[in-house]
Amino acid sequence: MKSRFHKIKMKLLKKAANPYSILFHLVGIVSIIWFLTRVLPKPDRIRYPCQQMTMTVATGYIAFWVIMWSAMFHGLAIWVRKAKYKTTAIIPVLLVSFVLLFSASSVTFAQIKEENINPVWSPISKDPIGIPQGINPGRVVWVWDPDATESNLNGFWWYNENNNQDVIDEMFSNGITNLVGIEEVQDAWTALFKHFNQEHGNGEVGYILGEKIAIKVNLNNCWQANSYTRVDNERDASPFVVKSLLRHLVNIVGVPQEDIYIYDASRPMGNWFYNRVIYEDYSLFSNILEFPDVHYVDMYGGARGREKVEPSSETINFADGTGLYRTLPTIVVDAKYIINMPILKRHPIDYGVTLSGKNFFGTWIESVAKVHSYHQAGFTSGNPTPQTDLFAHEHIGGKTMLYIGDGIFPTKEDHCTIAKFEMYPFNNDWTNSLFFSQDPVAIDSVMYDFLLTEGCNPCEGSQNYLHQSADPNSDTYDPENDGTYLGKSLGVHEHWEETVDIFSPDRYSGPEQNGIDFVTISKKTDDTKITIINPEENYLYFNQNKIIKLRRTIVIGDIDIQAEITGFTGEIDKVEFYVDNEIVETFYEEPYIWTWKDRSIFVRTLKTIAYYEDKTTSDQLKVIKI
Repeated sequence: MKSRFHKIKMKLLKKAANPYSILFHLVGIVSIIWFLTRVLPKPDRIRYPCQQMTMTVATGYIAFWVIMWSAMFHGLAIWVRKAKYKTTAIIPVLLVSFVLLFSASSVTFAQIKEENINPVWSPISKDPIGIPQGINPGRVVWVWDPDATESNLNGFWWYNENNNQDVIDEMFSNGITNLVGIEEVQDAWTALFKHFNQEHGNGEVGYILGEKIAIKVNLNNCWQANSYTRVDNERDASPFVVKSLLRHLVNIVGVPQEDIYIYDASRPMGNWFYNRVIYEDYSLFSNILEFPDVHYVDMYGGARGREKVEPSSETINFADGTGLYRTLPTIVVDAKYIINMPILKRHPIDYGVTLSGKNFFGTWIESVAKVHSYHQAGFTSGNPTPQTDLFAHEHIGGKTMLYIGDGIFPTKEDHCTIAKFEMYPFNNDWTNSLFFSQDPVAIDSVMYDFLLTEGCNPCEGSQNYLHQSADPNSDTYDPENDGTYLGKSLGVHEHWEETVDIFSPDRYSGPEQNGIDFVTISKKTDDTKITIINPEENYLYFNQNKIIKLRRTIVIGDIDIQAEITGFTGEIDKVEFYVDNEIVETFYEEPYIWTWKDRSIFVRTLKTIAYYEDKTTSDQLKVIKI
């Protein structure tokens, strides 16, 4: 026995001496230290991409030791049953040591979680400020169709198979016609251009050949050095929504492709986005060019078909009191019209939002870093904000004829991680929404309310830019630095009344009370939905306890799998639970809770199916089970 133990010991020591084994431990320990020293002083950093990656490595390393210690305790239990009393006398000391170790770890996780909670606040509803803008003043059209995407994604969200281009095209047409109030799409576009030109003193004229249109998309997560070829599941501009816009401009309005510029001046434009816009139906087998003559402009122009953004002589001057300014690109200065395409996004910095105002951050040449402190100062009520500077500038907000909010896939806690919404009518599905408006303040107010109602909890100060834009401080905003200060409202700000049906125009004050004119276009569906509510997606669980937010779902130990049914008041026939397509439990009445005790170190697929009235509804979740 002694000889056998010696052989095992020498084998383990030999493996431990392997440089890759040592590197594994070094990387794990460094990741834990880096994560704790960076996140504990400022919990918001937990949302940063570098911290998300570090957290994944650190969690994997912790999971390794959990498995090791579990195996040791199991072996120890067997040994204790066979050992003599004198030997086992030291066991309590060991147990106390381990309890202290894991208690300290639990306190650390709890502190991170507790400090990362933003106080919930409730806005005053239906109390509009500012002056509504647009052909139908203050109108915001919300178009919702759950068929726009696949609920259970196959691969990255931007894969063709996860997006229904035909449905998105139809949503787009419905948004344009209802924004104007004209049935024919072509006539609606003509009315939009005529209204813009009348407002700018150009007479009642529509689009004229040769006029340039710049489209601002959000590619904020494409900041890495390898962003042209890098692929991930982070949320940036949807190529399918952009394609719908291009089809309207080129095929309906008649704008030549060479007069259209898609841009983000501060980021590279990745191949995953570019290929799905330029080609009709991008795949490895069929690459038919659809928009080859459109200009695709980004920070570097470092890939095929991408052009490098060029500086103009025009600047935007910020009202932060330091003389801060940034240089505008030629594509913005030379454009006659701008279309701003924000995304339905939260932002990790101080619990903010990334909507129409912040989407304009990619509309200058230099780095955005020096604008961040001004942006954060704008979270204090009454302070000036950079979003208002941008909305007010004659070459930026002054040229923007249309705002299109991309809410096909939303983010709830940061600017990159897509997440399903629990609120009605989404019921644990993607938001599958598009928003249309000519009023930048109104459209951001509506998208803000969706985020707030879902529980994404943007802080109260993050709406200060909406107050400033609706009712700007006097003698404050002079973005052109020409001595003329902004002296008018840029749009209407208002919060909705949550007790009113979400599809009702009475959710807001409406045009008669000088508020937001809320128009909803929806595809009515069977609202019955079963949802796996425990575990929650993208969290770490340890022995039934939810520990911390991650990039994936990891469960260590046993866990109660719980499903909930919403949108149905009748009798449910049965609910089935599956693991990797094998049925493990069936319930015929509530509660629908099954305790999962399997041991594994693999990715497993949880699935639950509810049967009712000869119909079914299902939900599934991928889990790393340890």
